[in-house]
Amino acid sequence: MSHSIARRCVLGLTILTLTLVTASAYAQATLTIGLALGADPNSEPTYTASVSNTSNFDAPNLTVTYTLPYYELPISPPPSGGCLFTLGPFHLTVVCQIADLPANQSHDFVIAVHPTDTSPQDVTAVAHADGASDVSAFITSQITGVGLTEMQVTLTSTNPGKVGEALVYNVTVYNIQDDDARNVFAVLALPQKTTFVSATKGCTHGTLVTCKLGQMSPGSGKTVTITVLPTVSGWTQATAGVRLTTPDRDPTNNSAATSIWVNP
Repeated sequence: MSHSIARRCVLGLTILTLTLVTASAYAQATLTIGLALGADPNSEPTYTASVSNTSNFDAPNLTVTYTLPYYELPISPPPSGGCLFTLGPFHLTVVCQIADLPANQSHDFVIAVHPTDTSPQDVTAVAHADGASDVSAFITSQITGVGLTEMQVTLTSTNPGKVGEALVYNVTVYNIQDDDARNVFAVLALPQKTTFVSATKGCTHGTLVTCKLGQMSPGSGKTVTITVLPTVSGWTQATAGVRLTTPDRDPTNNSAATSIWVNP
């Protein structure tokens, strides 16, 4: 073989290699998406975006972005399942992400929300991956009824106190809205320089005293009592709050505080 023919063969192989590399570099995954309405165990609406990679190429950095009405409340805690909730002026946005969707595989992204309005709920989901064209799905769900929990906390105590004598705190939690409140706990942050003495049955104590109240129906209230002994004279402060799994749109009345003078 002459040197000229050898050079042409090498050149041909080089061109073929470059062609294969170029073709590989431009290979793209092909995505499809579906959006379905469901419900979680507490009957809150869920939205499932089912994304499929129908090609023979991986889909790296797959992201699904949900756009919902701004008045929806997140149920899935952020971040949950790789999803993050962000409230904007016009929409509630939820971004879910996985590192890669392999060729010919599917993945479901599920979010749960709590509706606060009975108007039609328009929800859009858009899937994006590096090197792939975006795909989107849209669904409108009609919510027939909504319930909102609105909790209120009050805190009262012995006033004034005295070193070495019982200082009694009463934490009362009210459900002042029209929906049952689930998994309710009253919480009291113990004041400094006091010694825990006792609490209502169902409470556990450490730095925080946490008292299980269970489910609370609309218009109901429950009170727990915590007793401590002050060890130092002066002003002592305690803060009470409430914890629950039902959405509460207004957290501003979910805590209360008191400052008590303790005599020597």
